[in-house]
Amino acid sequence: MNTRKIPALIMLCAGSIACVMMYFNHYNLKDMLIVLIFVLVIFLFIGMVVKGILDSIHLPSEDAVGPDGEVIEKKEEEQTEGEEGDHAEAGEGENPSETEAGNSSQ
Repeated sequence: MNTRKIPALIMLCAGSIACVMMYFNHYNLKDMLIVLIFVLVIFLFIGMVVKGILDSIHLPSEDAVGPDGEVIEKKEEEQTEGEEGDHAEAGEGENPSETEAGNSSQ
């Protein structure tokens, strides 16, 4: 999951809410800017914590989840190794009964 933009989004939402609230409460410009700086710094750290939590959670991708919600594990490597072993035992595509019949007739 792409979580790179989460701290900035949280910080900007909190800053815009703080600006609107301070405007309606008739703060002067100097006080508004000081409060806004503190709000932005505090919510930047909160956003970084949220990003860290989301990064630590490893969710399976949508391709790995079956229709009933169970996680499907990919076993492509095991299947390809098993198929190669079957061909080697059968004499690389030859029918084993033909090779036995050919040897017995000689």
